[in-house]
Amino acid sequence: MKVSLDAKVRRELERVYETAACAKDRQKAQVLLLATEGIYSYQRLGEIVLRSRATVINWFNAFLSGGLDALLGDCGRSGRPSKLTGEIQGAMAKGLEDGRWVTSGQVKEWLRKEHGVARAGSTVRYWLGKLGGAHKVPRPVHAKKDEALAEDFKAHLYERLAALGVPSGARVRVWAADEARYGLHDRLRRCWSLRGRRAVKRMQMDYEWGYVFGAVDVIGGDSEFLLMPSVNLGFSLMFLRQIAEREPDAHHVVIWDNAGFHQRPGDAALPQNMCLLPLPAYSPELNPVEKLWEIVRDEVGNRVHGTIAAMDDAVAKAAKALYDSPEKIMRVVGDGWLRLQANALYKII
Repeated sequence: MKVSLDAKVRRELERVYETAACAKDRQKAQVLLLATEGIYSYQRLGEIVLRSRATVINWFNAFLSGGLDALLGDCGRSGRPSKLTGEIQGAMAKGLEDGRWVTSGQVKEWLRKEHGVARAGSTVRYWLGKLGGAHKVPRPVHAKKDEALAEDFKAHLYERLAALGVPSGARVRVWAADEARYGLHDRLRRCWSLRGRRAVKRMQMDYEWGYVFGAVDVIGGDSEFLLMPSVNLGFSLMFLRQIAEREPDAHHVVIWDNAGFHQRPGDAALPQNMCLLPLPAYSPELNPVEKLWEIVRDEVGNRVHGTIAAMDDAVAKAAKALYDSPEKIMRVVGDGWLRLQANALYKII
């Protein structure tokens, strides 16, 4: 594409390109100035200014038919009124909050059937984005989960910690603990790839497993890890003793779930300097260690390890990187309800 511009028009386009407040007018001026070189196609001009080929063609047609007056100055023009009324926005926001839809196509159909609004899929996705929507993989939650119990645990953790009967004057360390299974037949992880090309990863179909126990000090970011071939009461007790031995003179509070292979509060086998605080049932999201497992899986996923011993080494390496980075663990734990209330406990005991 090539156009010829007289000196007056060129000067005006250069002025618009350099000084105009309207970004759209600057793009139009840039396209016309580039077109004078005669080396760019409509498609390439659109790529340069991040516009479609059709839009660039429309700009040229406007200029050729009406000059600069027809091309420039439409930044303040209003388009057709949006069909996204306040009522529809509220209903759509509520649907996003409830996880009502799986695809944008379902939202498109909902708009058509319930509100009489027919729009292209791209417009629907734009509206969803404006309302803060994002296409996510949801985390499953057990049907038996009691939301009220989970919220009560978060709201009153301080009282629960204070009621544990920790010896007066003792240094207290509050840990969150959990374990995760890994194996040769592992789950695929999201990965970066080239746009337009399908991402393919080899998978190993061998059913061999290992388990990693993990605990984090929710105040200081220290961590402990232990790799085991399975889970049982004996291995859980071994891990609890490892935590207690981290600082023998301190009193350790361990927050974890009520798995069948976990010790219960008051178990005679517990270390003398340790007590347990169980999480509400079916509430893994309350445990920050769950986020660490996602980091570990990102490090070891999408690879064929060959043997469970090789995968043990990969998991151990990922855990060691976390062990050496308390500051990273504290970013995972955050400054929310857990750290705030545990830190208050340090101050009263």
